[in-house]
Amino acid sequence: MAAVESSVHRRTWMEYIPWLTYGRRLGFTGFFFVLPALIYFTLFAFYPMANAVRLSFFNYNLLSPPRWIGFGNYEFLFGSRQFMESLGTTIIYAFGISVPIWILSMILALMLNQNIRLRTFFRTVFFAPIVMPLVVLAIIWSLLYHPYGPINTVLLAPFINQTIPWLNSNQHALLAVIILAVWRATGYYGVIYLAGLQNIPNEYYEAARLDGANNWQLFRFITFPLLRPTTLFVVVVSIINALRHFDAIWIMTGGGPGDATRILSVLIYETGWIFLRMGRAAAMSVILFLLALAFTVVQMWFFRTQE
Repeated sequence: MAAVESSVHRRTWMEYIPWLTYGRRLGFTGFFFVLPALIYFTLFAFYPMANAVRLSFFNYNLLSPPRWIGFGNYEFLFGSRQFMESLGTTIIYAFGISVPIWILSMILALMLNQNIRLRTFFRTVFFAPIVMPLVVLAIIWSLLYHPYGPINTVLLAPFINQTIPWLNSNQHALLAVIILAVWRATGYYGVIYLAGLQNIPNEYYEAARLDGANNWQLFRFITFPLLRPTTLFVVVVSIINALRHFDAIWIMTGGGPGDATRILSVLIYETGWIFLRMGRAAAMSVILFLLALAFTVVQMWFFRTQE
């Protein structure tokens, strides 16, 4: 005796809606999968950003109710010498990080792309700093930068006769924090460049070598042009990350000496949480966002015009 199995199709609630076709149901299903992420970003990203824009038009110091002043905060900032100097320091800091990272990470990727022994080990070593706690790195590098630390007593002693007060000098403090940022991020962006290099078909190089191309010509006419999308990513992301830096600078210099390392993120923190000028700090945050957006748009336009 044969048993006949029957299955009953159970309709979902979406199937009872006449205008909801199969394709639309698939779209709604995908929407429900991304809904938690949308809620998260709305609560913790979009809403704070919108609230910062709103707050930038108020005089608010946490001790009294917000008072509408229109563009008063922006007028004050662009008339403030400290803010304009901090804006200039921020731009110098961002490009002082992104340009060396762009060059060094590409060189590092070209080296790691060779058939050398322990290649996987070196990749791990160069990538390790980016996953280390930044607070710990800042403390370690503060000790290295000490007037009697290893940098002065070991690395520079054979070349100069005096110690350099790296973190206490207006001339060297910004360079010191830039060196730390470049050292920490170069391995990370080098791995990204390495992924871009490995996506370039080897047939291009073989055909060029048959035509008599040397190593420099291979890099100039094949490697560098085909790495343009990777370069765009590295430059844009490194600048945006540089504009967001705060922890290491606050731990190592506190924005000093003087205003030498007081970039916008440090000034925003001081204005908002030390002097309680929340409206003014919000206006600085909006300007910092617009600065990052402007850098991104200009760089994307530049790279597209080069294609």
